[in-house]
Order: sequence, then structure tokens, then C-alpha cells
Amino acid sequence: MESGKSKIKLAILSFSILMMGIIGIAGGLSVIGQHFSNLPQTSIQLLISLPCIVIIIVTLLVGKVQEYMSKKTLVVFGILCFIIGGVAPAFVSSFTAILVFRAILGLGIGILQPLSSALVVEHFDGDECSKVMGQQTAAQMLGCAVMVFLGGYLAVMGWNITFYVHLIAVISLIIVLLFLPNSKPAGNVAAAGAPAGKVKLTGAAYGWVVTMFIFFISGQVYSVFLAFLVETQKLGTAAQSGLTLAFFAIGGFLMGLVFGKLSTLTKNITLSIGLVLLGISYLMMAYASNISMVYAGSVICGFAFSIVMPCIIVAASQSVDAYSAPMAISAVMCSQNLAQFLSPYIVTPIAVAMGGNVNQSAYIFAAALAIAMGVVAVFWGVAKNKKVQVAA
Repeated sequence: MESGKSKIKLAILSFSILMMGIIGIAGGLSVIGQHFSNLPQTSIQLLISLPCIVIIIVTLLVGKVQEYMSKKTLVVFGILCFIIGGVAPAFVSSFTAILVFRAILGLGIGILQPLSSALVVEHFDGDECSKVMGQQTAAQMLGCAVMVFLGGYLAVMGWNITFYVHLIAVISLIIVLLFLPNSKPAGNVAAAGAPAGKVKLTGAAYGWVVTMFIFFISGQVYSVFLAFLVETQKLGTAAQSGLTLAFFAIGGFLMGLVFGKLSTLTKNITLSIGLVLLGISYLMMAYASNISMVYAGSVICGFAFSIVMPCIIVAASQSVDAYSAPMAISAVMCSQNLAQFLSPYIVTPIAVAMGGNVNQSAYIFAAALAIAMGVVAVFWGVAKNKKVQVAA
């Protein structure tokens, strides 16, 4: 039994490394921009933003589709979309065609994102579920770091060579085919507490959808504003600014490995710890006097993400019956991607209104938002822990 679960976990982690695959070519964007020198910078940035829009739509649809198709079939299809959409641009010269393939990449990631969490919830329970969810976040961070570094290295060989970074998914495909069980689709299995064929999202589930949205309005500030903060505050070079992602990924990876133990120890207070850490990391970077302080803040920011994300996903899955859990997770993922897309449009006007350096103001606002959420989460966690003690 343990051997079977280990194989399932390996399969889930193997494609979890692809979750942040959109930014795999981030290190080569300038080289791609030089090749398509007739296009404005905003068009080149579509290579990152277009897949995000596709993911927003797909993540919600997957919650329904997996009622009728097995999760393994969907995962395999998602990985194939990742490989085709990711690698094919290396062989075409039309920028429009490249955008079409990037949309296919977004389709693949949009399928894989909610399924990765849904499979963890389906095969693991209690503290073990939290532990595997943390390991899954660690895998995402590791995949992010590897793809960004590898993508930047490949870009030196040629603008189109950058896209070969997506071939990493071939390894994921082989492991999934070998080790992920081909369970019956949810629509064919009646789950306890809900009739087959009927998904019901509770008020608590919608609460977690909103929580994820607000969290990522704050959380996306890190990646959108950091390079500009480092430049305008004269904290370091562009190369040093790029290194911040490595420190973020290291922090996220390390916390992901120990998240299960932290969750067991702090129970429902865990979420508030992650939110407060995010606020602290932002204040460290906003008032940093040198690049080392930014690196330290990035590590703590990675800690925060690897705490908050699994907390919200696990809580959302537990707020509904087993049959409805996949749809709850899909709704939360959809909320996450929507917030990532909207964050700059919400935060920038607020930061401008605050005055001063707009990038520093963005971090201060995001820190205040995260800490405010953390305070609310403390009261929620204490009340939740008391209910658990009374029930016991």
C-alpha cells in the first residue's frame, strides 16, 4: 500500500514541476525581443500574459470535465499540450503562430494546475495530505528555478532554442504513464455526502476563493514590481535583480519540504503565519538599503508562498464534500490566475495615489494587505482550533 502511494506521489510531483512553466522563457524574453525587433515590448510580453488568460478559463472548466474523464487521461493530455505548445515555437518563424502555441501551453498548465491538487486530496488524508501538498509546492518552486535558469542559458544559443526548456515535461509524461493510476472519473462514482453527478460549493468554499484572490493581489506584487524597485532604488544591477527569483524559489522549496510538520504543529494558525511572513518580506524589500536585504526578503517571500498556497487549497477541498472537492480546487486556482492578471491594474493606481516611489509604495500597500489578512486569519485560526478541541 505504501509503495503504491509513493508511486502516486512521485507521479503527482513529477508534473507539479511544470506548474510555473509559463515563465520558463522569462530569461530569454529580451533575446526573443531582439529577433522580433519590429514588434513593441508589449507584444513580446504577450508570450507570458496570453497563457495566463487561457489558464483562467481552463482551470474552471477542468473542475467540470474531470467528472466525466479520468484524471490520468486529463493529466496526460495536459502534459502533451505543455510539450507541443512549449516546444513548437522553436520551429516556426511567425510571431502569431508562436502566440497560438503559447495559448496551447496555457491550456496544458490550466489542466494540470487544479488536477495536481485534486489528486493529492483524493489519495492522501489528514496530516499526510498537508505534507504532500507542501512537497508539491516545493516541486513547483524547484521546477520554476530550473526552467528559468535553463531557459536563460538556452537563450544564449539562439532565441528559438529557449523554447526547448519545455522538453523537461517528457520526463513528467513517462512517470505519469508508469505510476499514476487510471481511476474512474468522478461522475461515475458516488461520493459520501453527495449524489453522483451533482457538485455543490459551500459558502466556505467561496470564502476560500475570495481569500486566494486577495492573497494574489498582494502576492503578485513581488514578481511585477521587484525589478523596477531594485532599479529605481539603485539597489543592484539587472542581473542581480534576476537572481532574486532564485532566492524566492529556494525559500519556497525549503518551506515546502517542512510544511507538513509546520501544519501539524501550528494547525489552523498556519495560514496567518504565512500571511504575516509575506508582509514582513515586503517591508524588508521596500526599505532595503542593499541587494542582500532584497535577497533575504525574497527567501522569506518564498517561505510565505509555500505556507499560504497549500493552506488555502487544502481548506477549500475540506470545505465541501469529496465529490465537489475538485471543482472547489479549480475555482480557487481560477481565482489565483485572475488575481495574478489583475494585480498590476489594481495595485498601481493605489501606489500612485500613495505618492513617493510608486514601486516602493506598491510593496508597502501589499505588505499592509497581507498583514491585515494575517490578523484576520489569526482570529479565524484560534476560533477554528477551539471548535476542534470542543469536538474532540
